Amino acid sequence: MIQSRYSRNVVAAGLLVLFAAALPGQTEDTLSGRNLLNAMRNKDGQGPKPAYENRSRQTSGLLKETAGDARDQLLQIIPAESLFCLRVNNFDYTLSQIDQFLAGVSPLPMGVSMLARTQLAKLLGSPQLNGVNTGRAFAVFGTTAGGQSAQTGAIPGIFIAALLPVTDYERFIAGNPNCAEPDAQGISKITAEGTPAMLAAQLGNFALIGSESDYDAVAALAKSDPAPSNGLSSALAETEAKRATEQPIWLYGNVCQLSDAFGPLLLAKMEQMKAMIETIKASGQGPMADPSVIIGMYTEILEKLMKETQSLSISVSPKPEVLNITETISAMPGTEMADMFTADAPVKQDNKLLGYLEDGAVMNASGGITGKLNARITSFFATILCGGRSPETMARIKSLASDFADVFSGTDAMSFSIDPKSKPPFAGKYVSEIMDKDKLTNLIQEGAELFNTGGIADFYKELGFKTAFTLKRGVDTYKGVSIDSARLTMEPADPNSPEGLVMNMIYGGGFDYRWGTVDNLWVCAVGGNVDLVIRKLIDQVKAGGTKQVPSEFEAAMALLPEADKADFVVTYNFPRLFGMMGAIMPVPMPQMDIPTKSNLALAGYVGGGSMTVDIALPKEHLTEIMALFQMMVQQMQNTGIPEHFAHEMTWVKCRNPKCRAEYEITKKEYYEYLEKNTTATMMTVPALICTRCGELSVYRAIKCEKCGLVFEASWKRGDFEDRCPKCGYSKIEDERKRAANMRRKLG
Repeated sequence: MIQSRYSRNVVAAGLLVLFAAALPGQTEDTLSGRNLLNAMRNKDGQGPKPAYENRSRQTSGLLKETAGDARDQLLQIIPAESLFCLRVNNFDYTLSQIDQFLAGVSPLPMGVSMLARTQLAKLLGSPQLNGVNTGRAFAVFGTTAGGQSAQTGAIPGIFIAALLPVTDYERFIAGNPNCAEPDAQGISKITAEGTPAMLAAQLGNFALIGSESDYDAVAALAKSDPAPSNGLSSALAETEAKRATEQPIWLYGNVCQLSDAFGPLLLAKMEQMKAMIETIKASGQGPMADPSVIIGMYTEILEKLMKETQSLSISVSPKPEVLNITETISAMPGTEMADMFTADAPVKQDNKLLGYLEDGAVMNASGGITGKLNARITSFFATILCGGRSPETMARIKSLASDFADVFSGTDAMSFSIDPKSKPPFAGKYVSEIMDKDKLTNLIQEGAELFNTGGIADFYKELGFKTAFTLKRGVDTYKGVSIDSARLTMEPADPNSPEGLVMNMIYGGGFDYRWGTVDNLWVCAVGGNVDLVIRKLIDQVKAGGTKQVPSEFEAAMALLPEADKADFVVTYNFPRLFGMMGAIMPVPMPQMDIPTKSNLALAGYVGGGSMTVDIALPKEHLTEIMALFQMMVQQMQNTGIPEHFAHEMTWVKCRNPKCRAEYEITKKEYYEYLEKNTTATMMTVPALICTRCGELSVYRAIKCEKCGLVFEASWKRGDFEDRCPKCGYSKIEDERKRAANMRRKLG
């Protein structure tokens, strides 16, 4: 078995390269493989090898393949206990479809099919790939080594093999120079320059390819009796077996067995990471949060997912203009995840909230999930995120989550947009059907109290953040609708720590919320201009709703034919997300204006103990993403500080207690220094050299326009970054209030 980590990785890579080699236009010789092999042996003065010849005759009748049973044969050959399986059906056609999808987008100088052909030819030593049938299904799979068990901190023995379809196995061996003659067990050695030696053996109408170190495993599998009861088909549900045989590309992972094999290793690595972070923190350089809490949270998430997930599959169907992907996660029976993936009696109805979605959004989402299913989902995630809380706190959180789920028991819709000029640099709006307005009001009040005094606040405190959720009732009335408000603030324990700086850059002091209820619809605005958005939502509802579905959303859903039957649908736009990056980076980023109207589309289905998500990636969207990255690279290569920065000043302040110097420098000087001294691994802004004391202790500062105090820009406790710690004045807040008053006057 493969014992060396390096050898395993190299062999696995080699097998995947072998697997990825599609060769269109294969030529067939009139000379049969058996005659060709015998001719070569006679030329060298060797006779035929009885063991090999007899074995060939013995297996010639096994798994005799026809067009109708070829796909089933592969599932019979692959062991039922396989950890994973990657399979490509109709290899030539599938890779040609990938080439068409990537045409004009891929930066590679050649197509995937040509690249694969070149690599396989290099491995076998023959451009003609004699005996290889590239019109059928290829597969790579892995199993744990027989008789071995994973030990904590150790990588278990893994047998990784590939199945290469052949038209004539003897011709495959004799016609490819890198394949040696079979030994007494019918096993040939494949030797290629720059690649670890591999083995080949016949298994039905396939060449079984494995590592040289896995001789016994290759021999045993080659001699096995493939049958439905022994193969992977016996371990698959009917719908999964159908995907395996019908989808162009299919990847399957037995999470249950993978967890048994690699779970102890992963958990041991997390403990090592925890110890490393604690060591770094002890030196004063670590995160402000308690490492044991962070690692403990991720460990609980990992353990729960490993224990409750049975399998994961991904199928891919490339087409010239769209890449369709289907992901299915199946739960272990009797687990909380299985309960979450059990749909209630279907109550399908037309989604009347799609008109509230927006063109131009980063994300649009809508769905209709019943109260019972919603409660199971919230309970599952509450268990993960609130692990370690007291039983009383956990019970209270789950009870509250269940009550919220009962209230939000209809269709909902939400949009998430980016506004780089605001703090936080994003905004959202939410519309949901509710069952009981008064109950929701009481639940929000109870939720605010739990957030501030219960386990949730403690959870964030352990992560290094002091949080507060301030709730105000009836702050405004618009067209007879009472509007409530809230503000969520997050104060870093150390505002100058890397995490604190990043949090301040992203959230800008906190989130503002506005919400109200109109005709059994709960409408809510989060971030951005909440007063304007909540009024617009109220106007839309009172006008009878928006009947027209946004064109971007409609076009995206058209790529998923069954989207109208989904439990939830989502669109996502990656280029727009990059618009937020400039607002949270410590150095100015190039402005990238990529026209984008296409979106990644998702449709999810829950039921029967599993969740399936259909995904559609339009070629147009991939083209937009590639154009964005190309522009980023080009602008970064030609980047320069804006010319006007040479004439604009910014304050800086020295942290050295013996100096405390305050002075102005040009923005050009400031950002040029950051560009030269900021690395990809840094999460904080580097200090400048003080011109007075010579220490690396100078950071950007702000001068209060009212009292004249100069203070570090990072000083803000869940507030605006320019809030003066002396007089309390904030220019940002003042300008926002003026703008809000102006909007109210305009009506």
